[in-house]
Amino acid sequence: MDIVKIAFAAILTALIYSLIRQIRPEMAPLVLIGGAAVIILGAAESFFGVSDGIEELMTLAGINSENAAVLIKSLGLCIVTQFAADMCRDNSCATVASAVEIAGRVGVVIIAMPMLKTVASLALGLIT
Repeated sequence: MDIVKIAFAAILTALIYSLIRQIRPEMAPLVLIGGAAVIILGAAESFFGVSDGIEELMTLAGINSENAAVLIKSLGLCIVTQFAADMCRDNSCATVASAVEIAGRVGVVIIAMPMLKTVASLALGLIT
């Protein structure tokens, strides 16, 4: 997605949000969520092409492709977590936003567990 399209979608979302907030305040958060979802989906479309390139570079560098997948999954999880937490904060739900961030951190650790096991076994092999 082109940055001009992203900027246009963001401005349009902000304008619609301002109008809806005055008329029907209970519907305003839905406008924000919908606009942000459109922007993120457009940006995600571009990311999938980049992720293939990242995996290629890691393979050329001699890094295991499983590690590349862990990094890409972790990055995706961080982006989704940040988006959800920001939406919660914008709607005055700071406690829920904090809970989402903690869940995201736990998710990254779970995703990275195979890589951590490999590092731990390598370290044990060097010690013994």
